[in-house]
Amino acid sequence: MSRCEAEHYVERRMVVRSFLGRAAIMLAVAVYAAPTLAQSVAPAGYSDTLRWYHRQAAAGDARAQFLLGIKYETGTDVERDLARAAELYERAARQGLADAQFKYATMLQTGRGHAHDITGAETWYRAAALRDHAPAQFNLGVMLINKAQSDDDSAEGLSWLIRSSRTGLAPARALVEKLTDIHSEDIVRSARTLAELPLADVSNER
Repeated sequence: MSRCEAEHYVERRMVVRSFLGRAAIMLAVAVYAAPTLAQSVAPAGYSDTLRWYHRQAAAGDARAQFLLGIKYETGTDVERDLARAAELYERAARQGLADAQFKYATMLQTGRGHAHDITGAETWYRAAALRDHAPAQFNLGVMLINKAQSDDDSAEGLSWLIRSSRTGLAPARALVEKLTDIHSEDIVRSARTLAELPLADVSNER
């Protein structure tokens, strides 16, 4: 690669990284902002669903904790309380609920309801991504590419975007197209190989 080509490569990469950062925050805030509250876990005919959510959440029901967290995050039927929402998401996340892991990660990433914690956000995005949660795979891929220090890092980040794109997530499809144009054939090939691995074979450790 000539010096001119190298400079052009770096310039294009900086532009994409800037775009990736904006896209990650957009998805973190917008995706699943108020998911499936209509799919109530409360028994049919139960008159006080909020009370039921609280009771079940206190008893350790992860789905109830997640849905109650949504209520506190959005201020639906309760006074809005982001810290309480983050607490409920964390409790459900620790029980392995992928939706809660994703929501908790977004709060850590954006500093909403919890201290800003990028490392923690990556950990929880990865946990949800390993459960085949497409938005978490997208955000994890973006985070890994933005901080990539090696071709292996870039390949791993792109692999998560490829997985996410296969679900039809439009931002993931767009970024995969951009990144395959920018990265070397070796990185793209490695990313596609990683994306073909069963999630059970993908290490949770870096």
